[in-house]
Amino acid sequence: MDLNTIAQTLGLDLTGTLARFGGSEALLVRFLKKFPQDGSFAALCAAVEQGDMQGVEHAAHTLKGVAANLGLERLKEHSDALVAAVRKGETEGVPALFAQVREDHAAILSALEKL
Repeated sequence: MDLNTIAQTLGLDLTGTLARFGGSEALLVRFLKKFPQDGSFAALCAAVEQGDMQGVEHAAHTLKGVAANLGLERLKEHSDALVAAVRKGETEGVPALFAQVREDHAAILSALEKL
């Protein structure tokens, strides 16, 4: 699968992201391939499992930043919604929001395997 196809599949902001990576597709691909090693999703899973809302906020915020830097717009938006819900004290929505983040993360990992 090429980068354009992955961008469409994942909702990747290819134009903006490439601009941040100096126009280098190779550099972007290199960083995308490092995404599975980022520990913020694992930290988010642990915090959700433990009901640690401060941990959920922190890990989701970190994941949002990683997603934003890589142009992974859907993951960024869903992570941001999770952060906002926790900050507003709307913790009853955390499971559904986390499910969206988990789905985005799985789709990204699946697509990256094909790069």
